[in-house]
Amino acid sequence: MAHSLIIGGTRGLGREVVRVMAKQGHDISVIGRREPPAADRSIPGVKHWIADLLAEDAGTKAALEAVGQTGPLNYLVLCQRFRGAEDAWTGEFQVSLTASRRLIDALLPKFTSEGDRGIVFVSSVFGDRVGEGQAISYHAMKAAMNHMARFYAVNLGKKGIRSNIVTPFTFLKEESRQFYIDNKQLHQLYRDMIPLGRMGTTEDSANAIAFLCSTQASFINGQNLYVDGGLSLVWPETLARQIAKL
Repeated sequence: MAHSLIIGGTRGLGREVVRVMAKQGHDISVIGRREPPAADRSIPGVKHWIADLLAEDAGTKAALEAVGQTGPLNYLVLCQRFRGAEDAWTGEFQVSLTASRRLIDALLPKFTSEGDRGIVFVSSVFGDRVGEGQAISYHAMKAAMNHMARFYAVNLGKKGIRSNIVTPFTFLKEESRQFYIDNKQLHQLYRDMIPLGRMGTTEDSANAIAFLCSTQASFINGQNLYVDGGLSLVWPETLARQIAKL
């Protein structure tokens, strides 16, 4: 049975990743900044640890404790993001990059020596593109995270550990679903823009992550899997004409 460690697994996409992979039979260790929702505490095979990645060694200590209690690691999923009120540049750097590097360095000797092994970084379209709604710190750190994942794909590949990226587009999640439902015009615009004719969901991205954390993806390494319904393929002029009804 695979053991997977999910960083940032108590809300949003990370929480859905825990649910999906637990259903698939993984033993799951979860590290989050806050207590898990009550419903998550009784999921079979799931254990939670609380750690603030802004604290220098807290995440590493929790990760090593999780592996020590549950057993060698098959997969590491990095879903965390900075949500504090402190300086965004420093916070993003610590949570997205420094904590990821420390976790990987500490956990390398804890990966199982047999079977499939891998790391998945959860990124953002702002790692490749510039858009509204996020500061320069978020853009820069996601771009750096993407290259970090590629670095590890080359350098850990020799050890049999794969490294990949999942990049979700805007999706419906528990925290934002009602916003899109209430804003019918905006919701319809997304559906018109996306070639598959709907917005993505947390489950869509969680399924992609779970796939990369499986033997079915055993020869996929160093890739950035976009979960966007094909929107990134559409030329901006085409979108402009659609919006303008031309």
